[in-house]
Amino acid sequence: MPQLTKEVSVIVQQSSFSASLLYVRRTVAIALVFITLISSACLAPANAETVGTLTARVVLRKSTDQDSTALQTLPDGEKVTVLSVSGNWYKVRYGSFTGYVLKNYVNVSSNSVIANAAKITALGDVPGALYPGDQGSDVKKLQKALKILGYYTLSIDGSYGDGTKTAVALYQQVEKLEADGIAGKATITAIFGSCANKADITVSGRDAEVTVSSSSSTASSSSSSSSSSSDKTVSSIAEIGSAPSASKEGDSGTKVVKLQQALELLGYYSGTIDGNYGAKTITAVKRFQKNRNMKEDGIAGASTLRVLFGTKASSTKTSSSSSSSSTKKTYTTEVLDWFADNVSSVIPKKATFTIKDVRTGKTFTAKRWSGINHLDAEPATAEDTAIMKKIFGGAWSWNRRPILILYRGHVYAASMNGMPHGTTTIDNNNFDGHFCIHFKNSKTHGTEKVDAGHQQAVTVASKASW
Repeated sequence: MPQLTKEVSVIVQQSSFSASLLYVRRTVAIALVFITLISSACLAPANAETVGTLTARVVLRKSTDQDSTALQTLPDGEKVTVLSVSGNWYKVRYGSFTGYVLKNYVNVSSNSVIANAAKITALGDVPGALYPGDQGSDVKKLQKALKILGYYTLSIDGSYGDGTKTAVALYQQVEKLEADGIAGKATITAIFGSCANKADITVSGRDAEVTVSSSSSTASSSSSSSSSSSDKTVSSIAEIGSAPSASKEGDSGTKVVKLQQALELLGYYSGTIDGNYGAKTITAVKRFQKNRNMKEDGIAGASTLRVLFGTKASSTKTSSSSSSSSTKKTYTTEVLDWFADNVSSVIPKKATFTIKDVRTGKTFTAKRWSGINHLDAEPATAEDTAIMKKIFGGAWSWNRRPILILYRGHVYAASMNGMPHGTTTIDNNNFDGHFCIHFKNSKTHGTEKVDAGHQQAVTVASKASW
């Protein structure tokens, strides 16, 4: 009898193991199929070329210009190999000829790399960095791009909710990016760059080779300084280096590149960083000037650059009158609109900054944790918590206090309360939770309304200096 019991036990164990193994195999198979499906949305299969069918009798031209040399007349219904996309043109191969034909007359597979590239190109300018909680046309553009690539299946509502965050994280996993669900600059560049927005996508041999270039309708654009915006995108004002000299419409060169980089960083400019002071740059400068209550002339003069770059811009013209012998550094207090100025990109998550209480003059260091409608922060250390508590009279409270925030050479007017609540991420700082920092027109998380007390404190802070 004991022997029979032992044999039955072995059979049960083997059966259980087989069932578990079958479950694991099925799970892995499903995962592989899923990954294969979503990967195929943007990656070209090995040894595959995009084939297009002509929908009319067309002329194959030497360059992307209807007046350029005609290489061959191609019959309606003929097959061509689509090599790349450039604006309204496809670069194609037809027999021994390689040239350009208008995209309108070529029908390509709806899920091919080239087709996806064209669809994403048609969405227009590349959006800036986007975060969960953001809303608007840029979020719609992100959702549309993710839908084209097969990652997003919900409605295009312009609201960066859980569905959009999941789609972004899924895309990031496949593209081997940090899967945090935040559409930062690297993710935006991957989505709108690798799938051909303002780019040429060349499918050659086994690999889909992506070459990002400054998209122009002329093939002869070999300008010295115009590479893609992703090449010249920066993550901070400090990265730009010294402030540029004054510039205006029609100017070009490094000074305009720096201007565009700074405006892009603050969410005002969304065009290509090409160093040309054109219509988009003028519009961006005017928007910046309007939000800073400055004269809206679209000219990046000394005063505009000083507000944009801080005191580094005080020497935009080489004047000997600006004495750099002064040892005390001064700052211009800036008022940022939480939504219009996209403060989340100016002071990103995990950023460490210094807070100065306007009324007492006391300073302490804090670190941003999160925040959608306003900024959520924590004192960096136990010593910082002790200073903050003294600012609030030795007891935590919800009282609003005007503050200045010093971050990367800029000082911003803001308001904080002093009550630990919610999530905490820093150990051993003696602060059980986080506290709220409000900027102009920011909202509370609970009521989603602009808080009058915080706004009054921001106004007070705007009149103070560091």
